[in-house]
This record gives sequence, C-alpha cells and structure tokens, in this order.
Amino acid sequence: MQFNDLGTTAGILIVATAGLLGIVLGPLLGRYVVKLGADRPRQGWMSIALGLAWLLLGGAMILGGCQQIPYVAPDAAGRWGRVFYHGVLVALMLAATWYDLRHTEIPDGITVPGMLIGLGCATLSGDLQMIHLWMDWNPVAEHLHGGDVVIPEWIREHRHWHGLAWSAAGLACGGGLTWLVRSVSGLVLGREALGLGDVTLMAMIGSFVGWQPVLFIFLLAPFCGLVVGLLARVLTNRPFVPYGPFLAAAASVVLLAWRWIWLFPPNSPRGGFAVRNLFGDAISLAILGGTALAAFCLLLVVVRLYGAIPVRGRDDDRSGTPHPPTDA
Repeated sequence: MQFNDLGTTAGILIVATAGLLGIVLGPLLGRYVVKLGADRPRQGWMSIALGLAWLLLGGAMILGGCQQIPYVAPDAAGRWGRVFYHGVLVALMLAATWYDLRHTEIPDGITVPGMLIGLGCATLSGDLQMIHLWMDWNPVAEHLHGGDVVIPEWIREHRHWHGLAWSAAGLACGGGLTWLVRSVSGLVLGREALGLGDVTLMAMIGSFVGWQPVLFIFLLAPFCGLVVGLLARVLTNRPFVPYGPFLAAAASVVLLAWRWIWLFPPNSPRGGFAVRNLFGDAISLAILGGTALAAFCLLLVVVRLYGAIPVRGRDDDRSGTPHPPTDA
C-alpha cells in the first residue's frame, strides 16, 4: 500500500497515533539519557518533544510524501519500516541534543548503539534507503538504456547487501567528513572545535540516511547554526552552544524535505541542471563535496563569532571565548 492510497482520515489517525506513541515513550528516552549521566529533563519535556517530533515526521512522510522518489520504490514493508526507522533516528538525535546542550558532549551510549541499529536494520530490511547507493546519470548511459537513470543491476538482485553498503557508506561519509573538519578547525580556529561526539553523531546519522543526504546536511548545518545559535544567545545567554544540535537540526530538515531537495528543480528538462545529476558525475561530486566541507567550516566561523557577541549581564564568561568541546 502506498501512503497516498490511504484515505485522509486513516492517514491522520496513523500520524496522531505516532504522536501519542512519542508522548508515551518519551519518559523512557528521558530515563535512558539520565542513566548515561545527563541531568533529568523537566517533567514531561521529553514526552512533549518526542511526541511533536514523531507527529511532524509521520505527517511529513505519510501525508506529505516528503521522501517519495520515483525511482526508489520499496515494498509496503519498506515504506512503513522507513517511517519507524527514521523515528528511531529522530529519538536518538533528540537524546543526543539534550545531552549535548546540558553537558557539551555526546556519549557513545547514544551514538554507538545508533550506528548498530542503523546498519543492522538497513541490512536486514534491504529496503529502507532514501536513495540508492549509486545511480548513473551519465547522458550516454541514459541513451543506451532508454531511461532517465541507470540503477546498477546488483542493487536490484542483492537488496540486503545493498542495504549494508549504503548504510556503511553513509556512516563512513558522515564520520569521515566530520573528522576531516575537526582537523581543519585546528587550523582555522587554532583548536579543535568539534569533539569526537560530533564525529560519532554524524556517523550515526549517516548510517540511517546514506552518503548523499550527509552532504546536504553539511551544506545546511551553517544556516541551522546561525538560526539556532542566535536564538540560544538571546534566550539562554549562553557563551557557547555545541555543534551537535546544529547537525541534528540540519539532519531533520533533510529528512523532512528530501523529496524536494533531491528532485530540485522540479520538471527539469533532459540535459538541464538538476541537483541529482551532480551525484552521477565524479567532477561534480567532488565540487559538491568541497562545497559541503567549506560550508561546514563556515559553521565553525559562525560559532566563533557567536561566542564573541557581547551579552549584558553575563557573569560566567566575559571573555566571549567559546568553551572547548568535551565530547567523548
């Protein structure tokens, strides 16, 4: 059953159930975070946050079709499985965000089990991908095969191996690029601005979404950092905001807008510019990867400027220097 085959009433009931389930399971997530060493969330906070997050995700995926791509057509189990799969990712990102905001670190107790869940479920299902590991957009290949895209035959024949491959590629891309930025930040800022927890967080996110969405997360992170950072400065008067929440926010945007990101611009003519075409050409892909890294380095500069903004009444750190990350 396709999501758009559901009646409006049935879809709304399913989405509402997802929100209620988040409210019910929120306290369990809160207890797990406390068990890892975080401060106890305020009464009901985690329930409300998880309930709203699952309500939004379920509505976007089931009612809005935010991840429906024409040439990624999972079976019914894969379609519904991806909703639960990404619901788990959202819960893990919520836990990591809470812990990072309170303690400026992200424990392995969140990210390592998350990586295992991401890899394991992707492999066992073989049908949870937002986009295939690789597709050929080369015009010559299109002409020979008479279609808009060429999907390697092994992907069709070996779904479970493909599940392992795209998830592992996402893990390696997310963790590897973040590690690279962590090293570059030592040159840009004179210190490592990212902790190891940020590296494992992006590796975990990559294991759920694949390597192509990871690049868009890197591109969007500076904008999320600018918005979230300024709001945090105004509302909390904090001299330092960790990077984890920016990464989680960018990942959430990609989850909720994937269809429109990947298919931009809509109805593009054959041979014209399309975002998806960049991922089938090595040179374009290298340019996109370099742009993503540059954008993430921009995030480092934004956060440094954030720490230099003077705030009246701040007593704990008048120097304006961000505290170094302590991610484990």
